[in-house]
Amino acid sequence: MHSEWWSDVESDVLRCLEGRDAVPPVEIAKKLGMSEAAATSLLSIMASEGKVRICAVASDGPAPT
Repeated sequence: MHSEWWSDVESDVLRCLEGRDAVPPVEIAKKLGMSEAAATSLLSIMASEGKVRICAVASDGPAPT
């Protein structure tokens, strides 16, 4: 069972997504005052619970050789 804090954080994330097709984790992080890594972790957990859908991934640069 999630704590009240977790429910509040989930609600904040879902509010960031309301009415939008897609929002980058960095934008959610800025709006909620957390690091991009923290936002990405939250989104991953929420996706595994079926609360959000992760629909894009991009490379940061060329693949190592």
